[in-house]
Amino acid sequence: MRHETDWIKVIRQHADQLKSDWVAMRRHLHQYPELSNHEFQTTEYLVTAFERLGLPTHVSGEGRGLTADLVSAPELASGPCIAIRGDIDALPIHDSKLVDYRSRRDGVMHACGHDVHATIVFGAMQVLAAMDAARELPWPVSVRAILQPAEELAIGARHMIHHHALSGVNAILALHVDPTRLVGCIGMRKGTLAAACDTIHLQIHGKGGHGARPQMTNDPIDAATHWVQSAFRRVARTADPHETVVFSVGQIQAGHSANVIPDTASLSGSLRSLDQESRRVALETLEDVCEAIQRESGCKLEMRLGASAPAVVNDARLVDLMVDSIGQTLTAGAVEWIGQPSMGSEDFSYYLEHVPGAMMRLGVSGEQVGNAPLHTSAFDVDERALAIGSQLFAATVINYFDPANQTAVD
Repeated sequence: MRHETDWIKVIRQHADQLKSDWVAMRRHLHQYPELSNHEFQTTEYLVTAFERLGLPTHVSGEGRGLTADLVSAPELASGPCIAIRGDIDALPIHDSKLVDYRSRRDGVMHACGHDVHATIVFGAMQVLAAMDAARELPWPVSVRAILQPAEELAIGARHMIHHHALSGVNAILALHVDPTRLVGCIGMRKGTLAAACDTIHLQIHGKGGHGARPQMTNDPIDAATHWVQSAFRRVARTADPHETVVFSVGQIQAGHSANVIPDTASLSGSLRSLDQESRRVALETLEDVCEAIQRESGCKLEMRLGASAPAVVNDARLVDLMVDSIGQTLTAGAVEWIGQPSMGSEDFSYYLEHVPGAMMRLGVSGEQVGNAPLHTSAFDVDERALAIGSQLFAATVINYFDPANQTAVD
């Protein structure tokens, strides 16, 4: 059995040999992005890559998303197992970068780093598979790669869970690229990392008419503007000041002519919260606003919830395990503790309703590239982060099965 420092060195050696391949994979994915629910070619590409490693691979329902398994010893065939999760969908954003690997699909771009996430999950599995083949693992491991579709719609995790991606899994790890952190820095937090998010859709049914005779109408646009103003004010006043709740409206649709009051209006927004009680109070408040505006305007208001995701709550023991692995693969100083949860959301949270897990924030900002914010047309990463993330995931998987570590068996 190898001493701990020996197997860390082996991980680094494999990463040095493979890092150019990971850059090529990430750039291929970046050039050929696919929107949520359309990740068929991406799935096929990754299946082929995993099959080259000799790993059993399973394509999820409808040909979107996949899992791949590495079980290095027969005694682990029935568990325990740890999963590492990535996502593969892109965004409807134009890629404005002037690089040879820019998106070749107009109006579609990996602007949230999912190409990086997928590559790092593959990279970690490739390192572990190589160590297993060379009998370089210090002890047996069992790990599943989960590469899911439709994270941006907050439905991909449930799709994978429905298709048994968590069957036999005891814990799960994930990452998200972070352009606010330098390459080599990892953001970590115990407990709540990201907010719950509910999408709110409001349909307003009024009575249209001539713009010169508003007294003969029930104006849905007037009702919509009153609802927005009242919702902003009431949510802010009913939420506990000690609990963060963010409500935003991002879309309003109504009418087709400047002098015609329409029959209907609609709007959509998002409600973000960090605990269940604040979420409940805020949703009840929005319903109360609907009732008040309905009485005042004479319009009928129908509010429904759309896509949603619970809060991401990191398991403390798995965070500690990842921090130990960061200290081994980088340095202890690479850890940057996150003081406050993000009000962004992540459907990784659905996995955490079934098994404990932890997500890290991977720094991708370098001197020349990686500074543009997420979800922007200039988004890019310093590709040195690929090897860092791959090594960190591989080391955490190995540490999880350390006989001296009880996390895997409790």
